[in-house]
Formats: sequence, C-alpha cells, structure tokens
Amino acid sequence: MNIIAHEQEGIRKIIVQDLDKKSSIKDLLSYLTVDTKIEINFLNIQIIPRSIVLKLQEIKENVTIFTNESTLKSYLMNLGFDLKYHNNYEDKFKLLNLEYLALAGSAGSLSRFIKIIQDLPESDISVFIIMHQKADKKSILSEILQKYTNKYKVVEAKSDMKIEPSTIYVAPPGKHLVTVSGYIFLTDEEKRNFSKPSISTSFESLSNDYKNRLLCVLVCGYGADGSDSLKLLHQNNTSVIIEDPSQCEAKAMLENAINTKYFTDVLSIDDIIKYIKFNINDDFFTQEQIESFLIKINDKYGYDYSGYSIKHIKRRIHLFYTALKPNSFHDFENIILNNKSIFKDLFLNISVNITTFYRNPKVFKLLRNEILPKLDSYLDIKVWCAGCSSGEEPYSIAIFLKELGLLDRSLIYATDLNDVILKNAENGLYSKDSYNRFLKHYYQAGGDESFSKYFIDHDNFVEINEEIKDKILFFRHNLALDAKLNEFQLIFCRNVLIYFDKDLKNKIFDLFKESLDSYGFLVLGESESLNKNEKYLTIDEKNKIYKRKK
Repeated sequence: MNIIAHEQEGIRKIIVQDLDKKSSIKDLLSYLTVDTKIEINFLNIQIIPRSIVLKLQEIKENVTIFTNESTLKSYLMNLGFDLKYHNNYEDKFKLLNLEYLALAGSAGSLSRFIKIIQDLPESDISVFIIMHQKADKKSILSEILQKYTNKYKVVEAKSDMKIEPSTIYVAPPGKHLVTVSGYIFLTDEEKRNFSKPSISTSFESLSNDYKNRLLCVLVCGYGADGSDSLKLLHQNNTSVIIEDPSQCEAKAMLENAINTKYFTDVLSIDDIIKYIKFNINDDFFTQEQIESFLIKINDKYGYDYSGYSIKHIKRRIHLFYTALKPNSFHDFENIILNNKSIFKDLFLNISVNITTFYRNPKVFKLLRNEILPKLDSYLDIKVWCAGCSSGEEPYSIAIFLKELGLLDRSLIYATDLNDVILKNAENGLYSKDSYNRFLKHYYQAGGDESFSKYFIDHDNFVEINEEIKDKILFFRHNLALDAKLNEFQLIFCRNVLIYFDKDLKNKIFDLFKESLDSYGFLVLGESESLNKNEKYLTIDEKNKIYKRKK
C-alpha cells in the first residue's frame, strides 16, 4: 500500500510511501483533517505536490511531520514548517558543499585570520572577511593578509565588484558588505549590533545567496554581532563553526553565538583549519576513476554527466566521498550504484539549483525595456528557459510579459534535467524571506506595479497565482542528449553552461540556434560566454545578450 493510516491514542498516524498517482494524493488529503491530531511520515519521498503542502499549512497546529529525505526536509523547512528528520545515515551524511567561506570576528581575530589563510590550500573558493575596524582610519587589512598567501588574491571589497574564485574579499571599515547575484555591494545603513561592517548583515546576505555552499566561521571578539543571524543561517542549511571560547581572551561574541544553539560545531582554531582543508581537498580519487564512475552512473540510472566539467563533478562527488568515508573508491561506487536514495542526493547535489526572481536585475531591465517589446509583432510568442531550476526565472519573465500586455499570446517552456526541482517549480511556492528578496529585485529590474498581486499569501509562504502558472510548461529535458523542442523568439539559459565542457557547450549552442526563430534572442548567465561562436550576433556582451544570425 502507498498510504497506511491508523488511529493510536487519539492520534492519526500516517505513513506515506508513494504520491505519484492522483488516487494516492486524494486518499492522503482525505486523512488530513482539521479536527484530529496527526503524525505523518513521508518515507523516501523527495517532493510533495502543492495540494498536500497547502493542506499541511491549513492543519499546521495539529500535525507533526517526519521525513527521511533531506530534500523534502529542506523544502518544507524553507516554507516555514517544523519537522523531524530521521535517516539511517543522517549523522555521517551531513554534506558541506564548500564554495564560499566567510571568516568573521572582532578583537583578537586578526591572528586567527592570518593562521587560517596561511594554511588554506589552493582552491577556487571565494573567501569573505568581516572584521570590526575603526571607520576613521584607512584599512590595510587586505595588504597584511596578502603577505600570508600566494594562492589567493586579497582585495578590499568595493561596490559592483564581481565575486571571483580564489579571491579573498575584505569588508572595508564603515560599510556593510552584502552580496547580490554574484556581486558585492557596500551599504551605508545604520550600525547593526553597534558595528559597521556588521557580521550579522554579511552572514545573512551570503547565506541567502549561497545556502549550503557557504561555511561561516566566527572567531574571537566582544559583543554579540553575528548571533542574531544564526537562526537564518540554520534555516538556509549554512554550516557555522564557532571557535572554542576558551582559546580567546575576547570571548563574549563566541559565547553569545553558542547560546543561540544554531551552529554546526565548536572547534579549536587548529581543528577549524583541518575542517576547512578536509572539505577543500579532492585527492581521494583520480580523473580516470571519475570518468569510469560516470559511465556506470549512466548505465545504472540513465543520467549522462559525460559533458559536465570534471572539476565541477569532482567537487560534488568529493562531498559524498568524505561523508560516507568508504574504504576505497570501489566501495564508494558500490554504495552509490546499489543505493538509489543516496544516488538521488548525489544527483541533486551535482545539479546546482541556485536562483531567484530577477536574478541580475540589470539583465531583466534590458529584457523588459528592449527585448520583450520587440516580440509584440508575433502572433504567438514562445520562450524557452533551459535549466529553469525551481522556477523563479520563467515566472519572472511571465510577470514582465503580463505587464507588457503580451502574456495572453505567450507560452514559456521551462525545462531542467532534475525531476524533483521541476516539481518544486510547478508548485510555485516560496518562503516569505525569499519573497522579500524577490520584491527588491523586481523593482531593481524596472517593475512598476504591485508585485504582491502575482502571489497568493499563505502565511509563512507565498504562491504564484494561476494566471502566471498557466502560461508555463514545466518538463524534463536533457540539453546534452535531447533534440529541438520548438521554434522560440527568446531562449534563456543562465548559469547552466558553466558546468559543461567546451565540446558540450558548442553542441548546445547549435541546439539553441536550431531552436531560435530567425530573429530570436539568446540570454546567457553573467559568467558565461559564446566563445566567439560565429552563429550569433552580440547585442550586449556585458549582459550576455545575443541574437541568432539569419
């Protein structure tokens, strides 16, 4: 049976093992009643449909939710649900997807920063340093730190500075450092926790952008800066390491942070360095082993990663290798190939899904003012969002088409390789915290109407309204293997191609050319390039907007 329900001591206990059929969803909804205490256990289910989420919200005060899937746990927690997570490999399978590192502290922290940077192995992570400094003096912190590393470039952060790999960014005195869509911005807002730069402000901004790809490290200092951000970091699955207060004379900042209980671990400075190095090191396997493993993955599960960047793949596989701690790479292969649940987590980790509404607002402003109005001459407008992730991009485009009076004759194809993330996108549910970021980006992108009219408010989360949803088709498509879908006037493929090698990129550019109308536009991500492909005209190289050659 897909759903088992029974009453025990006045509590309705439900075990759900499959929700793929409409009949199963209908049966489950019949069990979720307002007047009964309920315990519901989702077993091996990574995503639940919109109707179930809305019903759980309706009976939220009377329901306790259990799951053994980290994907569903993250999804529901992001929407404001409290739940209990149980998994046979929970303790050892806590992933640290380290791509960004934030080091923060106050009094006594400089020596810690030097020691960490000195021992930081060569990698392509980006590092942010937030240290309380007097605003009335010119900072030479970046110059000091550069003396202790030749593996990383150390710079003082400036507004509109693009975040690059293998670079250390130092927050200047008298400014708050925040990040938006891969760029640094400095703000002049009031002091927070008596500090500017504020550790809390930077931690929150970085965590909202990078989620579980970020590690935050808090070292010596007085006061409580940083502590009030840790709950949000916990909700975003951002790892937080706090230096052992017994090692510091200035320990108040660390003790206040520990009192929140929202942290990953408390470690000595030497163990913090080991922790960072362990999660950067990738010397557990060779490239030949990875390539052989990917062939076996394709044979077993039907997912072809052969065109992905090996460097990108190695980093993702490294996370699982260090978490599972196998005796050999052969043992690691056997674990992944014989445990579909672990493979699904691996697949979701390889397929990076970081996005937001109106990501890089400047691009969307150009889209609204210059590109979309040119589509008015078409009777039927077709847009393709390739690699749509959790849906924010196609919904963003649909909203602007609506405001330009073009939505009624438009259809947006939204595709991704990841089935689970597509179901998230189709649900169209987003947290209130996310919505507040969406709102800011919408106005930065040139939106001038009431953004709230495109959403239904469900207390802790919001839902895209049906008028916008109805114009988007979400379905699975593999850019590496699948054929042309239709003829489009606009193709969006942003921050997807960076994970592919040169040959696969060229193959995809050919696919896009075949799929574009003779006057169609192609928009890529800010870190991507056509590599001098002669089949396209450059409209705006800075914002990665191109046009198909006839």
